[in-house]
Amino acid sequence: APVFAEARYSARVAENNAAGALVLTVRATDADWGQNARVRYRLWEGRVRGAPLSSYVSVQAETG
Repeated sequence: APVFAEARYSARVAENNAAGALVLTVRATDADWGQNARVRYRLWEGRVRGAPLSSYVSVQAETG
C-alpha cells in the first residue's frame, strides 16, 4: 500500500486566494515495481458550506 510522507496534512488558505494558486503538496510512495508502484491522488468529495469541495480546490492526480 502507498505510504504518505506525513501522517496528516494541513493547510491554511488565504481569503481571495488567486485561482490556480498552490495550497499544499502531498507525497506518497509505493514499494512495488513498475506500474504497481504508481501513485495517483484524488480528493475525497466533501462539502464546504453546502458546495462541493471540488468547486474550491483541485488536485493534480499524478503529482499530488
